[in-house]
Amino acid sequence: MLVTREADYAVRCVVEVARVGRTSAAQVARVQGISPTFLGKIVQSLARAGILATRRGVGGGISLGQPIERLTLLQVIEAVEGPLYINECLQSADACGQMHDCPAYPYLSQAQARLRETLDVSLDRLLAADRPELAPEVVATERASDNGHRRRVRTADPAAGGEA
Repeated sequence: MLVTREADYAVRCVVEVARVGRTSAAQVARVQGISPTFLGKIVQSLARAGILATRRGVGGGISLGQPIERLTLLQVIEAVEGPLYINECLQSADACGQMHDCPAYPYLSQAQARLRETLDVSLDRLLAADRPELAPEVVATERASDNGHRRRVRTADPAAGGEA
């Protein structure tokens, strides 16, 4: 499964708004290196989902549409991607006639549940993890991404009782 560029940009946009408060989409686009036109489409999707609030005119801009502790990474991704499934057979009971005889189905189902559980982290917790002094069990490592930009990857510290 690959998270699309649109979902990646949506996450970056919401995190930026959560960090700075009310801002403009143009400012987010500039800071995050995202096409303003593409970000405009993403902001509309996030606003429809209630994740962002938009306001035109003087004093306008974009802000979080609800308290940060009620917003999750999974909500942001699904706002632009739709429901997240790792395989068609997990979308509904009617999606696959082989579901009951498939030896892989229980494992796919379990992987689906773990993926959703992992991404169901609130943005306030996600941002606290960005500040190791607030969440000592989380450590930051750097990894080069496909496009040459540096991207932070969070992994739990096994010494602190987390999983790597």
